[in-house]
Amino acid sequence: MRNSAEVQLRTVLSALKRPLIGISAISCLGNVLMLTSPMFMMLVYNKVLSSKSIPTLAALTFLALLLYAFYGVLEGLRGKLMARVGITFDHRLAPTLFEATLKLPLHFGPHARNHDPLQDLAIIRNYLMGPGPVALLDLPWMPIYFAILFLVNPILFLAAAGGALLLVILSLVNEFVTKGTVKTATQAHSATMTLLLDARRNSEAAAAMSMGDDLCKRWGSGYVNAISHARDLADHASVFSAISKTIRQVLQSAMLALGAFLVIDGLMSPGAMIASSVILARALTPIDLVIGNWRGTSAAWQALRRLRALSAKLPKAAQQQHGMPRPNHALSVRDVAIVPPGGAVATVAGVSFEIEAGDALGIIGPSGCGKSTLVRALVGAWPTARGEVRFDNALIGQYSPEALANAIGHLPQSIELFDGTIAENIARFRKDATAEQVIEAAKMAGVHDMILTFPLGYDTPVGEGGTTLSGGQRQRVGLARALFGNPFLVVLDEPNSNLDPLGEQSLNDAIQQMRQAGKIVVIVAHRPSAIFAANKILSVRSGRAEMFGPKEQVLAALFPRIGQPHKVPQAVNTQSAPQLSPVPAGTAASEGDATVTSLDATRAQRANGHVS
Repeated sequence: MRNSAEVQLRTVLSALKRPLIGISAISCLGNVLMLTSPMFMMLVYNKVLSSKSIPTLAALTFLALLLYAFYGVLEGLRGKLMARVGITFDHRLAPTLFEATLKLPLHFGPHARNHDPLQDLAIIRNYLMGPGPVALLDLPWMPIYFAILFLVNPILFLAAAGGALLLVILSLVNEFVTKGTVKTATQAHSATMTLLLDARRNSEAAAAMSMGDDLCKRWGSGYVNAISHARDLADHASVFSAISKTIRQVLQSAMLALGAFLVIDGLMSPGAMIASSVILARALTPIDLVIGNWRGTSAAWQALRRLRALSAKLPKAAQQQHGMPRPNHALSVRDVAIVPPGGAVATVAGVSFEIEAGDALGIIGPSGCGKSTLVRALVGAWPTARGEVRFDNALIGQYSPEALANAIGHLPQSIELFDGTIAENIARFRKDATAEQVIEAAKMAGVHDMILTFPLGYDTPVGEGGTTLSGGQRQRVGLARALFGNPFLVVLDEPNSNLDPLGEQSLNDAIQQMRQAGKIVVIVAHRPSAIFAANKILSVRSGRAEMFGPKEQVLAALFPRIGQPHKVPQAVNTQSAPQLSPVPAGTAASEGDATVTSLDATRAQRANGHVS
């Protein structure tokens, strides 16, 4: 099954066929009308001058003016229709590609910066609205003009065809010569833009540590490199343009001279000589336009190829035949392995646990052990390479994105708010959100009173990235956003990293309320205060589950000596700690003996009343 981006792209491209056929018909009429000028000249030279008939000249002039007016109307109509084709193409694809852009880091990791589908869409849109497609639509008429020259005189046809072939060969040589330079220039420009965006995003750190001059030098070096390649391209283009224009001027004069020679030999009339020169100019015009817009045509074609390749690489979107009910009972993780997007090695492997409504699970472990990677799989942001994540025994992939959005609240480790008001950020920018829902989420997060201290309250703008708020305020607003819509699963990654004691107390109160409301809370923590309200603990080390069980038992096993909470005793270090071999089904963990349990063992412990 194709994913939605690929299907949408194919659908839009297919829908463009009908308007392009209509524009082609207009181009057909326009090219027929372009014969007005050579026919008028030939009739004036051959008929009017020989007969000296003023009425004939007046009639021909009136008819020519009428045809020119009709041609002008058709040209204007064709330009407007092409502009609408470009706008329609952009309008129908932009939402899909925007959604794809948001998901690029989730699918390609650090390689996501190599893709810019919205920029590719803009390239194609601008090309469709420019003269390039019109030139391509006129190009099929070139053989017809050459056929007319053949009918006038085969010698003129051979001369014109030779000149046109020379221009085409010159264009292909130019494309071959500049292909590598174009690619290098594009990469250099992309690198400078990436550095600029990184510097802007980290402007506070750059200013605090006086990194501005060094960053400017580094950016300047890349910028000079990009400009250098752009200059090389401009030099190639100017040389090629000069050669192309010179050849066209030579062809025009050569055609006129050849026609004069044929007139002297009595092989054609003076009117045919003038008309053939005009027809040659018209025959070469599409070639001239195609060559002049070749870089734009090539860029648009490459952009389309990139969009097709990207849409094919995006994960397939499973269509739900039946709407899944909102989960309300359990979260099961069964032997999951997770490979970060763009990576090749699993950073989390063999993790299993099960928690139920009303549980709060604290995930602890040293930095870089895979805690954040695990929670990204729990919220459906990253896929699992092996194993299963289930809500109420249903695979997470069986839920639609909309259903997951309503069932999951997530507070990521890096809090990024969007430019808008506090209320809009809490409501996740949903148009159908009510003030009551926003206030309910804020009160549950314990941030309602803080918001009211702002002069504009919930209508306070947060600025780009939430810059008008402090780190703690952003974190608390992010918590309210995670709780919006009364989700069943709430995942909090380092939720107290920027909180003061009052904020931590509000956080623990919020977790207790969520547990009492029958939700599942997952907390990733380095600070012990973050797991105060948890009743289960999962200890992770080197991407594997080290211990899982009731909080008191796990903490007693990990930290038996009070005052040294971060030092793992020798009895339970990574060498002597229980490995991933599951506890036999039906075996309950003894008091103070936390271990990695299988799902069957967890269920057995719960049935025997040993798991709180």
